[in-house]
Amino acid sequence: MVIAAIIYISISVLLVASTGIFFVKAIQSLMSRAQAQKKYQRPEPVMFLRPTANDPLAISTHRAEIIAMLERQFASSPSSDS
Repeated sequence: MVIAAIIYISISVLLVASTGIFFVKAIQSLMSRAQAQKKYQRPEPVMFLRPTANDPLAISTHRAEIIAMLERQFASSPSSDS
């Protein structure tokens, strides 16, 4: 009975220690990844247009597609007024 208790306690201590090490490594990995993303962060394109898109036809086509998408989305969503 004493041997079983010692084995149980030692396994529990090992599990807690390995879990702690795992979480520390995961947090370090996330911190390094966040710093790397901050270093190489580019602004996201707005409204699916390229920064060099000066063609009014392309801009109006994208606007029409976005408006149609929003109309479909709002038409299919339940109304909160009822």
